[in-house]
Amino acid sequence: MYFHSISSLIIFLPFIFICYPLTKKFNVNLSKILLLIFSLLFYSYNNPWFLIPLLISAISDFWISKKLIVKNFNSRLTKLSLLIFSFLINIGLLITFKYSLLITNTFSFFNDNFIYINLENIILPAGISFYTFQTLSFSIDSYKGKILKMPKFLDYILFVSYFPQLVAGPILRPEDFFDKNAKSILENNLSDYKNGFTRICYGLFLKLFLADELGILNDSAYQSNFYDLGFLDAWTMSFGFGLQIYFDFSAYSHMAIGISKIIGLPIKENFRFPYSSISSTIFWRNWHISLSSWVSDYIYKFFNSKLPLYFFGLIPLLLTWSIMGIWHGASWRFAVWGSLNGILVLLHRIYKSTKLSNFRLLKIKTISWLLTIFSIMPTWLYFRSTSWAQANYLFKTLFNIQKMELGLRENYYLIVFLLSILTALSGLIFNSNKINNILGNDYIKLISSAFALSLAIIFINRQTSFIYFQF
Repeated sequence: MYFHSISSLIIFLPFIFICYPLTKKFNVNLSKILLLIFSLLFYSYNNPWFLIPLLISAISDFWISKKLIVKNFNSRLTKLSLLIFSFLINIGLLITFKYSLLITNTFSFFNDNFIYINLENIILPAGISFYTFQTLSFSIDSYKGKILKMPKFLDYILFVSYFPQLVAGPILRPEDFFDKNAKSILENNLSDYKNGFTRICYGLFLKLFLADELGILNDSAYQSNFYDLGFLDAWTMSFGFGLQIYFDFSAYSHMAIGISKIIGLPIKENFRFPYSSISSTIFWRNWHISLSSWVSDYIYKFFNSKLPLYFFGLIPLLLTWSIMGIWHGASWRFAVWGSLNGILVLLHRIYKSTKLSNFRLLKIKTISWLLTIFSIMPTWLYFRSTSWAQANYLFKTLFNIQKMELGLRENYYLIVFLLSILTALSGLIFNSNKINNILGNDYIKLISSAFALSLAIIFINRQTSFIYFQF
């Protein structure tokens, strides 16, 4: 079920907002059972079988983690075997549902004798990549000795299936959900209706008013005959989708954080105005923060400690970014997207370590911002394009200044340009302490929330799925 669907906004969310705190006053355990049942129903509303891989991952990792933290369970080999078993289960589920078609297509491409199996009808369970990372983090932390006490089964299953962030994050770590005594933080926290409602309204505005409406223009552009498109078209399409995915994904994060505030669990911010960043490194610290930090802590640091670090850590960096790319989608185009962003981070490392960092022109924030934004946006072409031919042609056309024909709708260029400027300025505005103090006023919050909600409701019948639901 979508947060922004009419049934969700009118029936399901109001139900849990009212019933959960009332039940919690009566019995804490009963309130957690209610929240768990609601989370599972909310997640499986359209496809009940989605619960099967979710519960397999959750239950197996609960059992494995419980074994890993037993004090007299000291055999390192046995613990490592259990951790590998956790990886085999979780990665096995991912391969089965997400990457099986990619693997068969890849083998059939390189081997004419490969027996092709039609796997195109496999439906990808929503959010499988997110909850896989979430359960794995618990197993890995248990193996490393960071978790000393196992939570109750009910609390653990709720941690994995907690509906506000289940499908598209922010990815929760064990310390985000449990205290030092392995008790759910939900037990003692109160609901924050005021700030929660504000964040939900902002999320609805970003999703319905901006992301979905811009998505209509992007769909039209990417469905056109790309061989007729020129230099300005390619740049506009790269910026157009870069903005759409930002509005769409940050909208989900806003709503997830807002809903969770009302329930009583504070969730960390997932975006900090990334398009105002002055380097690719800073950009990825501010974009999908929970995923970036997860990959850094559990994948990059491992590679960084095991692989050669010559030439500014090239190998672990690009390997991590390739995995980051393929995590997003079962196509080698996503691996290219990830690798391109890894190269940008590498170039920034090189820049910081050489005399170029003393070059005055590059120290000007506006110049740094322009270089960052015009290097990151082109990579989105490999993320959004529907074929290798389209992605490669549009990417090459970015540098073909002689091909200046305009092949798209006139308003598309203007809308993308204005939204690009407004998005960049919003980072500067909202990072100002004075502005934040003003926006923190209760009356300003109420007015801005009502305005955002009003604009969102206008387009509520044209809603589409969140982009990250496919990952």
